[in-house]
Amino acid sequence: MEDDYNSQEDININRQYNYDYSQQQNNSSNNEKGKRHRRGKGEANGERTHKCPDCDKCYLSGPALIIHRKTKHGFSTDGEKKARGRPKASDQSEISYRKAKSIYDSFLNNENRKKRSEYEIIDLDVVKENFRTIFRELKFETFKELNSVNDYPLYQLVTNLWTIEDPALAKECFSEATQIKKENNEIIKNCPNPPMEQVFYLYLKFISGYTNKNYFGFVQKFIVLYREYINNFKKTIVKDEYKSGKDNTFSQLFSAEGIPESCNDFFLEFLQPKAYFGNKGDEFIELAQHFCFWLYSKRYTQSYLTRID
Repeated sequence: MEDDYNSQEDININRQYNYDYSQQQNNSSNNEKGKRHRRGKGEANGERTHKCPDCDKCYLSGPALIIHRKTKHGFSTDGEKKARGRPKASDQSEISYRKAKSIYDSFLNNENRKKRSEYEIIDLDVVKENFRTIFRELKFETFKELNSVNDYPLYQLVTNLWTIEDPALAKECFSEATQIKKENNEIIKNCPNPPMEQVFYLYLKFISGYTNKNYFGFVQKFIVLYREYINNFKKTIVKDEYKSGKDNTFSQLFSAEGIPESCNDFFLEFLQPKAYFGNKGDEFIELAQHFCFWLYSKRYTQSYLTRID
């Protein structure tokens, strides 16, 4: 991981923009325009060497001939090969999107990630056992303030919702659990978009249908580590802006919008120094790309990640 990802420029955050081509202007300066000289019909100098292949008329310049062919003979340049050069911003965005989507579509076809058979089911028992394993490995560093994994908010959320098939019921359960109350029980906020905490659950639920048990355990580790990073990094914001009677975390109060933008810092400041769960830096990065594009496809974010080769 240190060889491939040792600077914040290694991950590119891409956004989709709407371009208003009607408002684009020619970048040529007035001086440049003034230097141009258009030869007229009666100009004596110059030979009319540009002959129309459709009739006998000749012209002084290639552009004049093209205009003639378009207006008189219905000629079109749409099929002509365009000059090479740097693509427009819109073209670059489209190329980047297609590349990211291609990586996303093929991600779970990898032999180490996909299900071993159609009968391989990731049920609630698998999810709970994975959380227990993660808790034991990180107990003395990340979860030292918790008595057991049952006290971990993400564990409570995921295990409570895992068997609920009705999305409306799941949304209702989560909405009630994330209300923030002052000491007088007045509700002061309820996240208008799915909070990060719920998005973590939704992604785990989604990917459980496509991956094998071993890799799903790795995905759970990634989600837990990212959750701990973002809550620790943003805890000052929560403390200063959302003083309440409950001990809420950033992932419970805010949407997933900032996840792609924070991934570089997550890798560089959190994962690399401690090498959590072994040296699997590249796999964490590829999983982050998949996670962020999934967020983008579900419209939980306006951006996604691409890796710069």
